[in-house]
Amino acid sequence: MINAAVFVVILAMFFMQGLASIAGTADASEPYFTRGKFELPLKIDEIKEQWKALGYLQCEYDGKEKGWTSERPERDRGEHTHPWYVLFAGKSGKMEFVIQGRRFVLEPGDELYYPKNAVIAARNLYDGRSEWFDCWKHN
Repeated sequence: MINAAVFVVILAMFFMQGLASIAGTADASEPYFTRGKFELPLKIDEIKEQWKALGYLQCEYDGKEKGWTSERPERDRGEHTHPWYVLFAGKSGKMEFVIQGRRFVLEPGDELYYPKNAVIAARNLYDGRSEWFDCWKHN
């Protein structure tokens, strides 16, 4: 039988792993992706609260749709950086992100994290509009 102290240590390890995974990695220096993390349709208020608890206080979407459309390829983004940490939740469509040389495809319900100053590129893989919700923090 497992004693209470061992159980508490194991429980704490799972809790810390969960916090690390939602923020990227323990040192937040690597991109992180979770397929199908969020139930559809997205519950933006719930996601925003989860992310705010982690310090992600600035968000885009707030009931407005955002996305790049394949009908306007000039909106596909080339390589660039941002001086903040970012969490994305896919709402609709299908987006490709290349972050620090690693490829991720964001679809509805997926979560994607990338660290500040990471070299990223993004483009729409969907025939229509791709939409997402994202929040960011500077530290």
